[in-house]
Amino acid sequence: MSQSTSHKFYLVEETEYGVTPASAQFIEVPITGTTLGLTKNTSQSNTIRSDRQISDFRDGTQQIGGDIKAELQWQAIDMLLAAAVCGDWEADKLKSGTKRRSFSILRHFTTLSAADKPYQLYRGIELNNINIQLGTEGVTTATFSAVGKSVEALSELPAGATLKATAAVPAVDTFNGQVTEGGENLAIATELGFTLENGIEPRFVIGSSETIRPSIGLSNLTGTLGVYFENHALLEKFFNGEQSNISFSMTDPTGNQYVVSVPNLRYTGGQPDVEGTGAIIVSLPFQGLLSETEGTNLIIERKAKA
Repeated sequence: MSQSTSHKFYLVEETEYGVTPASAQFIEVPITGTTLGLTKNTSQSNTIRSDRQISDFRDGTQQIGGDIKAELQWQAIDMLLAAAVCGDWEADKLKSGTKRRSFSILRHFTTLSAADKPYQLYRGIELNNINIQLGTEGVTTATFSAVGKSVEALSELPAGATLKATAAVPAVDTFNGQVTEGGENLAIATELGFTLENGIEPRFVIGSSETIRPSIGLSNLTGTLGVYFENHALLEKFFNGEQSNISFSMTDPTGNQYVVSVPNLRYTGGQPDVEGTGAIIVSLPFQGLLSETEGTNLIIERKAKA
């Protein structure tokens, strides 16, 4: 029997889309869960028969999809962050950009024997979405939505492949972080989350059931800020259509820190709804926009402990 505790998750960056590199060194990625899998379109015969039976059923186009869930740990998922925002880490700063990456992902079910094929090898995996959520309790989580080309089950590692383990590190949280809005500390924030969508869509051609390199769309950044309702300062930014910015920091127990900034945004909603008793919380959805100064809509910065 295979259990989640016996599941390991590895990846290697591809140099050619959908092709696992020769003698690949797969790097372990600590995840909290995944729904990565194969889906297929199908077709069946519509021939009218006197016995009312379906005489033919066939597989059609196929693609890989699903989520990869992780906690934000110091440098443990930096490859995923870079791929999800189509950027490069430069001087410990990552900006949303145009650089596309694809991965081969290896899932290892360690309790299965070679005869039971303990490996699943996925190829052509690109990250279509990233969602990061912060709250007043718990660690910071990240969910990546993947789109891929193919998968196969293997009884052994690909020829020449090696596996590299990743040391366990604590996740960042918001207990020692802060949120700034419009350049000022926002001490009344209750939640903050954002999603960056890349608009990746498969492209199918005659003669193959697998996608060729998918198309990619706009970098679409949206999110929601929740605050206790103490004044109209933020609501008036929505009322008046003002532009603003948000930055938030997250620190792990050893002092390593990530700082995420949305340098230009517009609030797209917000109202102090009242239901039942207790504090009133205003939910302010926002749309991230290009910052002409920064040349991007999203910045992630890592700061090592002093």
